[in-house]
Amino acid sequence: MVGRARGWYRMGWAALCCLMGVLMWPAQVCAHEASVPLRLGAVPLGSADDTVRQFKPLAAYLSRLLGQPVEFHYLSGHERVLDALRQGQLALAYLGPAPYAELVGRAAGQLSPALIRPLVRFREADGQAEYRCVLVAFPDDRVSLSPRARLTVGMPNALSTCGPVSVKAMLTRAGVSWRQVTPLYMGNHDSVARAVVAGAVQLGGMREEVADRHSGLGLQVLARTDPLPGFVLVGHSGLLSRQGLSQLDKLVDTPASEYGRWGGALRHGLVPAADSDFDAVRAILQKERRP
Repeated sequence: MVGRARGWYRMGWAALCCLMGVLMWPAQVCAHEASVPLRLGAVPLGSADDTVRQFKPLAAYLSRLLGQPVEFHYLSGHERVLDALRQGQLALAYLGPAPYAELVGRAAGQLSPALIRPLVRFREADGQAEYRCVLVAFPDDRVSLSPRARLTVGMPNALSTCGPVSVKAMLTRAGVSWRQVTPLYMGNHDSVARAVVAGAVQLGGMREEVADRHSGLGLQVLARTDPLPGFVLVGHSGLLSRQGLSQLDKLVDTPASEYGRWGGALRHGLVPAADSDFDAVRAILQKERRP
């Protein structure tokens, strides 16, 4: 009898342990998920070191907001950032309007705004949530935007908003055909500004804020685009929990005492973002692809 009782006792204890394990499993999974770092990516802003320095404070704030580690993951080009989002390798990303409009939409091959959710747009230094791309030259080069001109144009990247999308539009307005252009891609806006000053290219396409920052070098603005929606932070809803997405909805209420410590272009404030903000950019992209 004693042996049988001991056997029943052991079986009961084993069953209780199994039950406790089943009950605790969701908590263990949640604890594991909360400890796994989320990746934040961004289109390059300046050099690799400059980009990492600008985004580290934002990553730290997102970690506190989400209650989960967020690590900034540097990627060297716009296409690499978009590919990482397509492949589910980034939970969060900072995109310019053209890369966002290229990636997200309802056309074939695009990801839906329900999957890649626009969270907030970033204000510019002037407080506006819009910016312009400009075409600049060095005055001593005496560049003429004439129908017969043959021009070498520096741009940050083929997918940059201030790359072919905007440069082609500005040159077309001036009567210059894209067939007359030799494009050179420099990696980031600051490199384009330096290339124009050095005479490596005749024209440069860049954000107006970058041209203003380099105005002391004598850059001359020849053309401007219409205002474009500001850069956007997106969240991958396939990698973020409902609770996390709910917390990210609070980003727009981030106090100035916090975002004022973020790097460079991130420190001027936030406004709500919606997919429809980028419809005008999609229209420009469609027009730019026409022969």
